[in-house]
Amino acid sequence: MSTALRPLAATLLATGLLALAPAATAADFAIRIGGHSVNPKSDNGTLAGLPARVGNQTALTGGISWHLDRHWFTDLWLGLDKFGHEVRLDGAGTVATVEHRPIALGINYRAGIGAFRPFVGLGYGWVRVSGERAFGILTGSRVEAGNASGITYVVGADIHLGEAWFLRADARRLDFDTRVRVDGADVGTANVDPWVYGLSVGVRF
Repeated sequence: MSTALRPLAATLLATGLLALAPAATAADFAIRIGGHSVNPKSDNGTLAGLPARVGNQTALTGGISWHLDRHWFTDLWLGLDKFGHEVRLDGAGTVATVEHRPIALGINYRAGIGAFRPFVGLGYGWVRVSGERAFGILTGSRVEAGNASGITYVVGADIHLGEAWFLRADARRLDFDTRVRVDGADVGTANVDPWVYGLSVGVRF
């Protein structure tokens, strides 16, 4: 998503959430804890003139949901631990590692009335990048990567285990493009844009 459109998308999402809030007369909350795997897309762009590859990683995640009615709920999803990735350049091997912590806020629609409740959702996500370290041919250099934000999409399902407990499986698309600098010089953009797959257990109250 272009930088110019990101503030507009965030504003529209926030407006939609506020518009739904008055309908939450029977709202309840849910919390979750689980694990997610961040899987960057196969083509991660070009850095310093070489094709880049960003590795997969799994970390601890959590979430809080506010159920507006039987079908609609807002959801805050975040990394409880940082995801760490190796960055490889074709012909040069691993040149850096980078950590990030994602967070996403969205509105979801849930179908079904039984124990199996599939859902789809739209939201806005932020990715805070940190812990950049150089390796291999870049050893001794200063590597920097920028934060990212953009629209997120999610699809998943809850399996209810009773009145309170449930299991969740979901897949989320993150808009994650980060500008990379080495010793202050811009070397390109890493187009991470991962699918994030996860399982979690939750409780409603």
